[in-house]
Amino acid sequence: MSLVLHRFPLSHFAEKVRACLDFKGLDYRVQDHYPGLGQIQVYRISGQRQVPVLEHDGKIITDSTEIALYLERTFPEGRRLLPEDQEQRGEVLALQDHIGKTLGRGSGLLAFLRADRDVRMQEALKLGTSATMFGVIKTVAFAARHARKHVASVEEKLGKVEQMVRASLTDLTRRLEASPYLTGDKPTLADIAAVTLVMPLKFPLSRHVANPRLMGLVGNPIATELEYARFFEWREQFYRDYLQ
Repeated sequence: MSLVLHRFPLSHFAEKVRACLDFKGLDYRVQDHYPGLGQIQVYRISGQRQVPVLEHDGKIITDSTEIALYLERTFPEGRRLLPEDQEQRGEVLALQDHIGKTLGRGSGLLAFLRADRDVRMQEALKLGTSATMFGVIKTVAFAARHARKHVASVEEKLGKVEQMVRASLTDLTRRLEASPYLTGDKPTLADIAAVTLVMPLKFPLSRHVANPRLMGLVGNPIATELEYARFFEWREQFYRDYLQ
């Protein structure tokens, strides 16, 4: 058996897949690529320029959720990503999809918009991407922040992204007040989506991040707000319990 995860080091969707592999106790290898020229390599492997991509004994699987479902079908032993009960299974899949559409889409934007003025984030990006791509990100971040100050439509759109992220974090935090995991007493794919897709907001204390300097790095102050402290404490505990 050969499992190879192709990722960009700063991709939180790739981290979601890596976490699924860890959670299920599978042996795998990570192959890092970098946005830009690395996308050509990814395209040669998968026919697309995006990660994550999983190789398994000649099979190519793309999209983080599709990869998770493939792992669940192919490796049913050990920890399960999804409940056997169909109603509970539907709840988990719906929640992890919602997390992808909110935290997955919004957390990276909120974090990397600060890349031109946050020295620690700049160092993180230098460590986690190519020099050329770092320059692009920094330039885009500066342009976006400058536009935010002067173009009302940009300010409005970014405000909606922040509201979306906050609403999702509030919901997840409240769920954790009622149960140890997001959908009950056992961890599922929904939990894995939640703990990994917030990576741009605050990098986990994990040896699997692109460089040790990234561990614990805050990408956006939202991650330090008291309102979400329970969630981020739970996230770190989840990493310690399942994803180290």
